Amino acid sequence: MKCFGLTPTSVLERSSQMTIRPAATQSFSIIFGSISFGLVSLLAYAIWAFRLVPGQAAMYSAIAAIYLILSGLALNRLAIAPKILLRFTLLFATAFLAYAIFWCLLWFQLKGKYHGDLWGSLLGLAAMTWLFQKAFGSKRGFLAAFSILFTFHTIGYYQGNECYTYFGGTTGRLLWGAFHGAGFGAGLGNLMFHCQKPLIEKSQNSS
Repeated sequence: MKCFGLTPTSVLERSSQMTIRPAATQSFSIIFGSISFGLVSLLAYAIWAFRLVPGQAAMYSAIAAIYLILSGLALNRLAIAPKILLRFTLLFATAFLAYAIFWCLLWFQLKGKYHGDLWGSLLGLAAMTWLFQKAFGSKRGFLAAFSILFTFHTIGYYQGNECYTYFGGTTGRLLWGAFHGAGFGAGLGNLMFHCQKPLIEKSQNSS
């Protein structure tokens, strides 16, 4: 998927003097992703917590907009190719939109029953993993990358749900957002680490 210009060949061809930043370790990627995306998610859930937008459809749209606008900025630090903020933001927006569509489709079709949120996230995160791998030119390890993303996301989402059940109200909603984002972000950090391996290898061979 060359349209985002994030494949190893596309990155290296844009400049003969392209400086690839040192890759973050897997642990740093997971921790950074968890903290940065956790903050984005907290802001997004604040719309629900403080009832800033009336109407269910409008509220979900506003929450999605926060994720779409801010997530690229939050996670761009993990990209090792310089000057790709816009490209990465477009990729993330596309991938998150796919995730949101699957999640909403299953949630609303099943009317909040039969673990619709779980099945929605399963399909949505699979689509997100596939899009990231295609965009970064990664052809190996889909199952491993997806499994880690799904596991972190699920832990964060349901831990947040437990906090909401226990505390309720504004506090419970904000905690749900923080835990959901922290888990989701940890999985995304690992996904970024995994997907950039081809660029690291190609840049090392080129040098």
